[in-house]
Amino acid sequence: MGVKQRWVWLVWLSCFLSGGLLLWPETLSNLQAQALPTATPDAEGIIYAVVQPNDSLWGIAARSGISLTELLDLNNLTEDALIQPGDRLIVGIVAATPTPEASPTLAATREPPTATNTLQPGPVTAVCLVAFSDENGNGEREPAEPLQAGVAFTVFTAESVVANYVTDGISEPYCLTDLAPGDYQITRSVGRGETLTNSGNRTVILDAGDQVMLGFGGLMGSTPVPTAVPPTQPAAIIGGDEGNETPEALILVTPSANENDRGRPFFIGAGILIGILLIGTAVLIGRKRA
Repeated sequence: MGVKQRWVWLVWLSCFLSGGLLLWPETLSNLQAQALPTATPDAEGIIYAVVQPNDSLWGIAARSGISLTELLDLNNLTEDALIQPGDRLIVGIVAATPTPEASPTLAATREPPTATNTLQPGPVTAVCLVAFSDENGNGEREPAEPLQAGVAFTVFTAESVVANYVTDGISEPYCLTDLAPGDYQITRSVGRGETLTNSGNRTVILDAGDQVMLGFGGLMGSTPVPTAVPPTQPAAIIGGDEGNETPEALILVTPSANENDRGRPFFIGAGILIGILLIGTAVLIGRKRA
């Protein structure tokens, strides 16, 4: 290499180095001006880098310690994608740090209550009412006799009315509980055309713990009366030989109730006619004497 060539080479190298030294502070300042990625991930574990002026994808990737391919994959970008200052790019994903749960606050526990002697309740004082259709009219409810709906009950004392109740024929007997000891009057209503088969107005005297069941029977129409059976009339035996135990014919002869009265109308009419004749004769005799 000649002297002239060496001199040209040295001049070019010095210019190159001089230009690099002149550009180096600006380049260094630009790199220092770039915002570093957020060191602390957010609640979802994502680390972001904020795009600065004159920033590039490869510069952000190098600054974040990842490859350009990883940066593009994390943000669904391509190499020719445009980025603007202020954009946030994902540069890392870490597992989200669980938020520590607050320790439960210990509450003071009450001491168990002191055991006390509990008074046991006494027996209930009650009156139970039921209305039924007394089909056989005996005043007592039989298992097959149904309940009666629409019967109004009134329970009262000498001071006030205790309760009013109307039966529905389904949910009876109806019981009045926790009654005070004393005298109680119970009355029931009577429907049109209904006949009571037992008393519809009753008085009960209750002591503490008494429980009384009262049944009130009723029947539409009159109470049935058993039909009397007439006595058997003796039979007269007609025909057959005397001493023969088996007669040839048996004929039941029932005497008529008016058989002895068949001649009475004739004698009554004759007596009236004779009386009229006697009265007429007496009148004629009196006129002749006058």
